[in-house]
Amino acid sequence: MQTNPSESLPANVTDDNFRSEIMKRNLVFAIIIILVILIGGGVWYFQSVQQSLHTTLTNITIGMGQNAASTLLIVAKDNRYFEQHGLNVTFSKPPSASIAMQNLVDRKNDFIFVNEYEISDPAMNNKNIRVIGTLTESDVNFIVARRDRGIVQVQDLEGKKIGVTKGSIREYFLDRFFVLNGLSINKIKIINLQLAPLVNATVNGDIDASFSSEPYVFQMRQQMGENVVVWPVNLGQHAYFSLVCNEITVQEHREIIEALLSSVLEAETYVNSHPEEAKKIARKQINFDEQYMEQDWLNHHFSVTLSQSLITSMNDETRWRIRKNLTDVKDLPDFSKYISSDILYKLKPSAVTLIR
Repeated sequence: MQTNPSESLPANVTDDNFRSEIMKRNLVFAIIIILVILIGGGVWYFQSVQQSLHTTLTNITIGMGQNAASTLLIVAKDNRYFEQHGLNVTFSKPPSASIAMQNLVDRKNDFIFVNEYEISDPAMNNKNIRVIGTLTESDVNFIVARRDRGIVQVQDLEGKKIGVTKGSIREYFLDRFFVLNGLSINKIKIINLQLAPLVNATVNGDIDASFSSEPYVFQMRQQMGENVVVWPVNLGQHAYFSLVCNEITVQEHREIIEALLSSVLEAETYVNSHPEEAKKIARKQINFDEQYMEQDWLNHHFSVTLSQSLITSMNDETRWRIRKNLTDVKDLPDFSKYISSDILYKLKPSAVTLIR
């Protein structure tokens, strides 16, 4: 016997009303389910964000100078790459690279960022320091000369009074520049001055020329105008600005080194793909004039590497120190022992070009 559905309905309810009521109930049920899912997902997301915000970061300090060579480190911090790799990085600003080296040896800093001339300093011989990565190859050393002293070509430097910081990498480049250009170092008078006093001495005419580096070269360009002559002196030998740490860090905290190098590798990608944005970040942090930043930017090649040229430069600079009697060391150290390359090789094998 068939039953007419309408017979089971209340007298005042039609088929259409019944269907409408069922649809309303289903819609309410569906909305409740969606709300439960959204609320549950929101709670999970909030908890995960809160957990990530409260993740304990490893505190490390990096001693470095205030110059454009530090751009990869500055960008890694500003773009929060360090945080993303679990590091809370603080930059310290030692007054000189030699003090930065001593701070590392004394464990006042976890890492430092200096050029190879400081790393190859005989005072660092037998110290447990390790280079973990070069972040830029830079050409930041220049001769600044006065036109009104008859200096318009490099041969005119002979017979002149030239200022340089004795024992510094700039004196090394002075000797090298004269040899490569066939000039006699014995035909000049060397005046020993630090970088800042070299600016006034050159601008005021107390000396005829100076071997200096940025940003002091820029200051002299600005003040001397058309009376200035400037020549680069690196001539194929770059300054290798590198991250350095203690051997114990390599042995016991490899995860920190890996996180640090991963961060600067991300910064390398950003800097080379967004150079204008990177300039703004670096300029903001080191408070440099925009015109200077545009000029100095061209002096640096930002790339995370460990190359054989780094060791070659340290060998050449140490030979020069020995020849100039700036050290009691008679034999070259094995600088390959100063370098820890396996972590960078793991992260970016093409970056390591050391002869093994």
